[in-house]
Amino acid sequence: MPLIFTRRFIVVFILGFSSGVPLAMVTSTLQAWFAKTGMSVYATGMLSLLGLPYLYRFIWSPVLDRFSLSKSFGRRKSWMLLMQIFLCVGFNLMAWFSPQTSPITLAVLGFILASVSATQDSVIDAYRVECLNSEEFGLGASVASLGYRLAMLISGGLSLVLAENYGWEVVYRVMGFVMVIGMLASIFAEERKVLENTDNSFAHIFTDPIKDLLSRPKILTFCLFVLFFKLGESFTTTTSGVVMPFLIQGVGFSLSTIAYVNKILGVLAIIFGGILGGIILLRYSLYHALLAFGLLQSLTNSLFIVLAIVGKNTILLSAAVMSDNFAAGLGTTAIVALFMSYVDCRYTATQFSILVAFASIPRVFSGPIGAFFQIHLGWVGMFQAGFLLSFVFIPFLLMLASDPCFANKKNSDDETCAVGS
Repeated sequence: MPLIFTRRFIVVFILGFSSGVPLAMVTSTLQAWFAKTGMSVYATGMLSLLGLPYLYRFIWSPVLDRFSLSKSFGRRKSWMLLMQIFLCVGFNLMAWFSPQTSPITLAVLGFILASVSATQDSVIDAYRVECLNSEEFGLGASVASLGYRLAMLISGGLSLVLAENYGWEVVYRVMGFVMVIGMLASIFAEERKVLENTDNSFAHIFTDPIKDLLSRPKILTFCLFVLFFKLGESFTTTTSGVVMPFLIQGVGFSLSTIAYVNKILGVLAIIFGGILGGIILLRYSLYHALLAFGLLQSLTNSLFIVLAIVGKNTILLSAAVMSDNFAAGLGTTAIVALFMSYVDCRYTATQFSILVAFASIPRVFSGPIGAFFQIHLGWVGMFQAGFLLSFVFIPFLLMLASDPCFANKKNSDDETCAVGS
């Protein structure tokens, strides 16, 4: 049986799907709902700040590393299942409100669910590192990304089609019940016994993971590389906080066109890029892959500059979205594989969350920053600024060329986090 069809990889795929559903529902899909009701570009863009919990989820991640809700069920599994139940209930609760009458209530609910979703992501990321061997990280990142992007296709693309035909209430109820798929994966997943931090000091469970990271050579350079590498996709991919206002209010595309092109075709392009990225990482080092993928991300951004100049053009939109998201799919797979190699097995959830925080900063703040650029420079100037900023990652990557993680080697001496494997 091919490795990708084993139980571990099927669970990794479904859990990736479970991670992907909530993000769009509290960011881009919610932005589309607000934009469709006539909210300002600034107000709609500010909704991207609902993604802030994805940045500071590392604050409570040590609790997930140290404590279990049910030892018999499993430390990672128990946290995953609880968060998935909360998300199912929460999306159904959002269906009772609308931006016209309760914009603040929807925003607050979105923030709460973003926090729950970020917690789910922390546990799923840790589980993926712990259930796979180091040589499987590239393929595992690709499979998880495939599930994640398929979920984005549904919650960020098909949801807009459902909204146009059946209303937003139906969308949020359906997406709530889609979380049941993730619950089943959590129930049937196999949890390995892993290396744990045995220090019982409550303070140390928060400080030890950070001390370990800060002791790494060139850690500041590493974090800046991650920050600027992800900046290359922050203004143009399907998860950007400014793309939805640009397409609806800036260019004038309909919801159905956005759903089919920016969401569905865009997500399919990310999926294809993610799969190809996993295959490439089986043959080439992370260093060479990240350099090539990052440059491709930067170059594809230029098509959005052309779209902003030309205006409403479905063919050009399709070309820009598919090429840009394909490059983003390649880059995301490589970055996730890098994180999986970089974390210490004793602090998997915490350190992975810290690294994801740096990677999420450009996406979370893309709405307010993009709105600032748009107000002062216009749509064309905004995308030109993003294009120039997308090349800043290169010097930081060059400084990290000798790091063993960039050669697809585990940062620690262990080849796997599992005990006895």
